[in-house]
Amino acid sequence: MTIIPVAVPSTMAAVFTALARRMPERTAYNVGFAVYWIAWCLAAPMWLLGARHAVRLLTAGRRLPRDHLLLLALPAAGAVVTQLIPHRREIDTATALVMVGSATINAAGEELLWRGVFMRELEDRPRMAQTLSLIGFSIWHFAPQLVLPSALGRGRFVAGSAVVGSAMTAAAWKAGGLRQVVIAHAIVDACGVTAARFRLGRVPNS
Repeated sequence: MTIIPVAVPSTMAAVFTALARRMPERTAYNVGFAVYWIAWCLAAPMWLLGARHAVRLLTAGRRLPRDHLLLLALPAAGAVVTQLIPHRREIDTATALVMVGSATINAAGEELLWRGVFMRELEDRPRMAQTLSLIGFSIWHFAPQLVLPSALGRGRFVAGSAVVGSAMTAAAWKAGGLRQVVIAHAIVDACGVTAARFRLGRVPNS
């Protein structure tokens, strides 16, 4: 279990690097995420948790108190203000579909991998589980930037991911399930207009 926060970022950095050397950047980005979603976000949780338990985690969760709901709302509001609104005129039907589709897949998969697995496998050591979860989730966000660097800079993007991850981690453990966290995570990811347009080949890697 403790190897996941190291294994995922390192293997995915190698995958994105290798793909970028062999195919166009857009293809490398899309294939790299497909590998991440299938191998790490789907196969690993299914193997470690079992399909029934994974589905139960995704659909369960106690009602959150107001302070934790605010924690979830702040990253979503930040994504809307900094990403969605400034790029709203770039959104057409295809871009919107990619935004929503990729956000749904990514949010569900990442919450299973980075929160669900650690919640159950280290259930008796919550502090260790939360720490490892947050470290792995944050550092992983460096890997896809090897193909599509953030306009904020790689370091600032990873730091921002850590802030978002902190809110998601606190809320998931408080709720004892992922239902509300997946929704908040999907809203944040769905604001990624630039990434969606890059997936469609409509913006250059610059």
